[in-house]
Amino acid sequence: MKEENKKYLRQIAAASTIGFQVAFSIFIGLGIGVWLDSRFGTFPWLALLFMVFGIAAGFLNYYRFAVKQQKEDEKDSKKE
Repeated sequence: MKEENKKYLRQIAAASTIGFQVAFSIFIGLGIGVWLDSRFGTFPWLALLFMVFGIAAGFLNYYRFAVKQQKEDEKDSKKE
């Protein structure tokens, strides 16, 4: 298999996990918030707070992925 094809397959595999990472980080944050709310009786405040933290963590993962892809593309364009 050509090196270029391997590169595209790696990019597709990495990109396909980004959606799951964003969704799971939101659900994990929401789950932790709901659990804490049930322990402290503060529903829905901690659930909302931790859901926001989950959203921020998910988009931080997406941003890191985008920056990494951009650097790899710049590196590949300099090779050519």
